[in-house]
Amino acid sequence: MVIESKYINHEDVESTIYDTIMLEKISSLEMISNLTAIDAELVFDAIESLVESGSLEGSFTDDKKRFFLSDVKTSDAPILDNHDAGLEMKSADTRSAKAVALLGVVMLVLGQILRGLVAVHTGMESAGTAIFLLGLVVLFAGCLQFSRLNPVSTI
Repeated sequence: MVIESKYINHEDVESTIYDTIMLEKISSLEMISNLTAIDAELVFDAIESLVESGSLEGSFTDDKKRFFLSDVKTSDAPILDNHDAGLEMKSADTRSAKAVALLGVVMLVLGQILRGLVAVHTGMESAGTAIFLLGLVVLFAGCLQFSRLNPVSTI
């Protein structure tokens, strides 16, 4: 035959709760109640009496579900800004692609000018056509290089 005692020593309850709060740093009254197997209302009353006697220094939250110590040590670590800027877009360097495309345009113009100088020398038309076609290839290469960089919309 097992006889259970309903009598709870108030000093034992307070010392158990004091140890739980101070050593294990638990703030939730429900968790303290589960760990110590003491009713939540009794835990609340015991913490209140410990605060009134000066053994504990702290305060309850507005909903009376947590008890926070007032002597909590803050870290010396710098406070990080938790502002989420969203996705960061890697900015592509498009200067070389633009320079290659611009060189292709300059070669196109130079090829047209040389083709117009056929009256000066008959070989100018062939040279102008060759430079014009090379300019088209360079312009295409610059545009291809620019498209592969996948630049952001602010070009």
